[in-house]
Amino acid sequence: MGTRAWVMAAVFFAASSVHADPKSDISSKSKEAMENYDLMDYDAAKKLLNQALASAKKAKLDKDPVTARVYLDLGLAAFAGGDIEGAKVAFISAVQIDPKIQIEAAYKSPELTKMLEEAKAGGGKPDGGEPVLDSVDCASVKGLQHTIIDSAPGAAPQPIEALVGGDISPVKVSVFYRIEGATDFTEVKLGKQGDCKYTGAIPATAMKGSLIHYYVAALDGNNKAIAAKGSSGSPNILELTAPVKGGGKQVATKDDTEDPIGGKPAKIEGPTGEVSGGVVAGGKQPKVVITLAAGTGFGYVRGSTEGGSEVQQCCVGNSYVVLLPELAYQINPKLSIGIAGRIGLPIGANVNAEGSEGHSTIAPGALLRLRYALSASGEGVRVMGQIGGGVMRNTIKLTTDTEGMDTDIVAQGPLLIGAGVGFMKRLGGKVAFVADLSALAGIAIVDKIGTTKVNSGIGADLSLGIAVGF
Repeated sequence: MGTRAWVMAAVFFAASSVHADPKSDISSKSKEAMENYDLMDYDAAKKLLNQALASAKKAKLDKDPVTARVYLDLGLAAFAGGDIEGAKVAFISAVQIDPKIQIEAAYKSPELTKMLEEAKAGGGKPDGGEPVLDSVDCASVKGLQHTIIDSAPGAAPQPIEALVGGDISPVKVSVFYRIEGATDFTEVKLGKQGDCKYTGAIPATAMKGSLIHYYVAALDGNNKAIAAKGSSGSPNILELTAPVKGGGKQVATKDDTEDPIGGKPAKIEGPTGEVSGGVVAGGKQPKVVITLAAGTGFGYVRGSTEGGSEVQQCCVGNSYVVLLPELAYQINPKLSIGIAGRIGLPIGANVNAEGSEGHSTIAPGALLRLRYALSASGEGVRVMGQIGGGVMRNTIKLTTDTEGMDTDIVAQGPLLIGAGVGFMKRLGGKVAFVADLSALAGIAIVDKIGTTKVNSGIGADLSLGIAVGF
């Protein structure tokens, strides 16, 4: 064999080796997809999982356990994105291949476990019929097909499904809904499942009142409808019944998020790209939240200053810079417990402390904090209680004619007890903006800490910061 032939054989062998293990390619795509899932980018996760399924089909691995795992992961991503029906289909497909398949512990939730058990109980077939994936003959679908929904339970996402035939080529398919009393419709883009099926959901937050108007449309590049079921002028009317309770079927809502920081509503984009609703469930729940915040404070002070002067009349002192790091454990989406530091930086004092060549430069404290969110999602308004120990220091003006000796420090503590109100808003991923207004009572259970004279008083801090969940 000549040199050229050897080279060609080597190239052929190398090329063959690249594609020799399609299972590795499928597993790699699935792993990357679940990394996106953990970051709550469910659209990216579903895209990668569908690519993995395409690779499996091309490699004739449709019935391989590795493909069953891909379908199961696709079900997790669909459920997290608000596509309940799509999740059921994916779970049934997984069970068809591997009847013993299980959800990994990190992704389990009661709703997902129940859904998988239902898929197994049905043998991978709805109501003992044919498999769901085989029930749609896309070749026979023409235009846009959608079964109009007349009624549904309130306070739960409403799955929307549409079939789009090959005779039209939409850029996207969306459901438009309008809550009772509103004048404008909100758009939710439907995700494609298979060759002609599109699924999505009207978010739980919109399912309130006595009715909701909606229509489904296939749109071209100019955002114009080329096929539709209903319209803005003549929408379908969906009557809302009482929410399912007790032993009835439980459907995850927007407020069911398990992630205090990262569990934001699924990205269901409207024309402006804004989030308009969705659900999150079954994802890895960050248990640890680290917050870095800073702000300013003030307080009502009395007693003696650290320089030995008496506080005259009524005095409000200032703690110009306060640092408030916090490490918290998220018990559930609404409740957390943590340890916070309070580091005040007395600024502007020009009266030396008694027996010292300079005034105090720091006011350290440690607090045990219990937070409770008013919303089940953990976002919005939160209240907190706190208790701990340390020293609060405020600078205060003195009544004196001595130039350069008119600002001193008053210390309060060492027992610190208080409460507060805050606000949290998720910025994306597992990062959130936080704001807190907290009040602390410094109680002088001793006269001095070392050489520092301490007093009783009340202080308040206003802080802004960033929280990150892990």
